[in-house]
Amino acid sequence: MNEVLIKESLATKSLLFISDDSFFVEDIKRVLNDSNVTFFENNKFYLLNSEINNFDVIIFDNRSNNLKKFLDVYQLTKSYRFDTPIILIENEIDEDIELYKVLNIYTVLEKDVKKEFLFRIILICLNFLNTNKKIQFENGYYFDINSEELFQGKKIVKLTKIEKKLIKLLSLNPNSLVSYEDIASEVWKGKVFSIYSLRNVINHIREKTDETFIRNFSNRGYILNTI
Repeated sequence: MNEVLIKESLATKSLLFISDDSFFVEDIKRVLNDSNVTFFENNKFYLLNSEINNFDVIIFDNRSNNLKKFLDVYQLTKSYRFDTPIILIENEIDEDIELYKVLNIYTVLEKDVKKEFLFRIILICLNFLNTNKKIQFENGYYFDINSEELFQGKKIVKLTKIEKKLIKLLSLNPNSLVSYEDIASEVWKGKVFSIYSLRNVINHIREKTDETFIRNFSNRGYILNTI
């Protein structure tokens, strides 16, 4: 696969490689030295903290069997949303499929995977994300970014246009405070805006979902928490 094409395709994406294999990492770095790629050793990934949520895809080299530790660390700190797809490199496929489900494993590759094939899988994964972007919330809710529909399970939650715009804005900034000013600018777009009208929209959304679906944050804005 053409290395220039790889770099151009990944230039706007943020990738995280976690591996203890220095030869493997150096080989990847040689090809992707101009791309937005971060490398961490297996025993230091905990230092990422909340920054881990900024990556589009994680490539996790699990030949040192640190995947369970990865889960334990981020379940404990609650800083990781568990919706970033992980491409897993394994010695052999783990029988604990539930662990793969919790960690949102996109695919599992064999330990001797060729880098050209790995890059193809990364590009396929990114393309899949671009066309199937879904943000997961508690109680079975998720928002499909492309169709701009809110679901609970397979059931569509009927929303008005303004409600959809608000949930989309909050979904694109999960676990982060979105201020009244940003809501007014992005959702109302210059039309007459007031805190009372916003609260009215929030109340209608809560009636269609539940009271904790959207949380107020110190009278400064709102936040949607992902699972």
